[in-house]
Amino acid sequence: MPRFEHPIKDTPASLQWKGPLAGTDHTVIRVPDLDVGVAWYRRLLGLVEVERSAGRAFLASPVTGRIVLGLSEGGTGLDYVSFRARNAEAFEAIATKLDEAKTRTALGVATTRPGALDALRVTVPTGHAFEVIHPDADAPAGPVEGEYRPGALDVRTSHLQLRTTDVKAMTDFLGLLGFRSSTFVTLPGTEGYFIQFLRVNEYHHQVAILTGQHGVHHVALEVDEVDFWQLLDNLVVTKMAAEYGPIRHHEGNMLSMYLRDPFKNRIEITSSMEMVGFDYPPTPAGHEPWYHMNMWGPQPPHTWETEWMES
Repeated sequence: MPRFEHPIKDTPASLQWKGPLAGTDHTVIRVPDLDVGVAWYRRLLGLVEVERSAGRAFLASPVTGRIVLGLSEGGTGLDYVSFRARNAEAFEAIATKLDEAKTRTALGVATTRPGALDALRVTVPTGHAFEVIHPDADAPAGPVEGEYRPGALDVRTSHLQLRTTDVKAMTDFLGLLGFRSSTFVTLPGTEGYFIQFLRVNEYHHQVAILTGQHGVHHVALEVDEVDFWQLLDNLVVTKMAAEYGPIRHHEGNMLSMYLRDPFKNRIEITSSMEMVGFDYPPTPAGHEPWYHMNMWGPQPPHTWETEWMES
């Protein structure tokens, strides 16, 4: 059965212990050719195009009808990443907190996915756009038919990984939006961090921040574990080569593989992420680096280490 993130309606009281954000809503990446991009993601995952306007195409899971990915025509890399507020009160609380911090925000739904009641967007310290939306409903819309379906894959949004020279500054800023640390590695002799895994709900992370040149390393989509192996068989049929994987990450305890789309944007496909709970305390990583990357051993290729989606 598909895993839905919001079976219980949140109340103002629940925000005190759950936090204001429910999870990642969707991610939009830039592609030079919208038609080529839509065709590639449809062939890989069976995603269905549900709307196209103003140079953007929004793609939904064929199982639930939820929009999980958007493609924006022009260039490559991240356009923006969007997170769902739990309810109207949570949306307003985040907007107020950003105002108090004198953070410039842009309001309105003109450039976000269809169905959002309200939206605000901020520029984070790495220069990327993070959005918070007040969605119309948490319930899935239901199955949608597309031209091609490699099985009934319930595709969901998962997380993204950013690289920055100041992980602490990025961590502190995202705290304004309700992000909390799950796992971290400190930089010896400093107050900074080498890496931070941050979450807004009970799953291990929705944003990973790693030391390095500013940029987006990858955007991650998620399927159930059985569907993950089915998707690997789809690569055999379509002759789409993975950049790295299959592997099993320690953080999140999930299966993973990385692919590059026709424009070199890096997409991670994972199985369901480990649930750690809303009150999971910040925990230092306690294993060798190779084990965190892949508990099965083989480490990433040179391209994974040196090439970002964008600089």
